[in-house]
Amino acid sequence: MTKRFELPSRHIHLDFHTSPLIPDVGADFDAKEFAATLKNAHVNAINLFGRCHHGMLYYDSKRFPERVHPNLVNKNMLKEMINACRAQGIRPSIYLTIQWDKYTAEEHPEWLVVNSEASTGQRPFNPGFYEQLCVNTAYRDFLKEEVTELCEMMD
Repeated sequence: MTKRFELPSRHIHLDFHTSPLIPDVGADFDAKEFAATLKNAHVNAINLFGRCHHGMLYYDSKRFPERVHPNLVNKNMLKEMINACRAQGIRPSIYLTIQWDKYTAEEHPEWLVVNSEASTGQRPFNPGFYEQLCVNTAYRDFLKEEVTELCEMMD
């Protein structure tokens, strides 16, 4: 009997949090080489980045074009990664930051978690993306739209 669902034995979380100030993001990226490297390392599942803690998107969003990383050279990089991984038998999933997003925190301070002392908890000299967003605000509607768009774009 064949197992219908088997948990991955070698799962990678590709952590990718790239400031919008970094130039030429993904300029030399080759999806086939990427997937072949994973296959050669016996990886059978991977979390790929959709939105990072800086709030940047790594796909060609039609609903949120202002959030696409301004220096992302290949706007189809995420989709190419997904397709190349699938072609190698590697199961991809998409990582979206939920509560830490610098861009969203700056654009929508009304969506931030505020403690009992009316503070967001952000301290001077912290990296800047550790203010927490509250999903019990209109931010939830944004999240639903983002997930819907990704599901439509990425099959």
